[in-house]
Amino acid sequence: MKRRITALVISLLCLVLFSGSALAADKKMYLGVYGLFAWQNIDEQQTKDKFSGPIEVDFDDSWGIQVRGGYVYNKIVTAEALFEYITPFEASTGSNSDELDVKNFSLNAKFTCPNYDRFVPYALVGLGIMNAHEDIQYNGATSETSDWGLGYRIGLGLDWNVYENISIGLEGAYAAGSGNVDHIAYTNLAVGISYHF
Repeated sequence: MKRRITALVISLLCLVLFSGSALAADKKMYLGVYGLFAWQNIDEQQTKDKFSGPIEVDFDDSWGIQVRGGYVYNKIVTAEALFEYITPFEASTGSNSDELDVKNFSLNAKFTCPNYDRFVPYALVGLGIMNAHEDIQYNGATSETSDWGLGYRIGLGLDWNVYENISIGLEGAYAAGSGNVDHIAYTNLAVGISYHF
């Protein structure tokens, strides 16, 4: 009896996942929400320069969220707008703390491999605006800064068209800033779901 139920559940799951899977790839527009983990590569010297004496700063990695929408021009090129928020990278020593969060708006060009319907690998490049907000509490004093600059992004990803209007995405990307945010750099791994229409 357990084998029959297991076989039935697996069959139904396969039916839901694979029926009409190519149809999501045929839609021209999509909206998606992704969760991510970000490995920081922040230039900590920029924070250290805010202090008159020597100080240790060692940021932790962090989590974040992305909201994205895109338009499929053809089987190779997709234009995408992405907003990404990275919760604060934190550095703390005793009662002193430093929190640095990142907001990143990027316009991306995705170059997809047209030979696949269900699994769609792609490479992307993006350019946009980045904000780094840093809140430092040190020996009872507080310092808060908000810097803006250009940001860029490169990455590789895979979209899996699981149903008529639904795809699941996996993406690895490297993002870095320039100008007033040239100290910001991180690599992230994002997983999410998109609705195609």
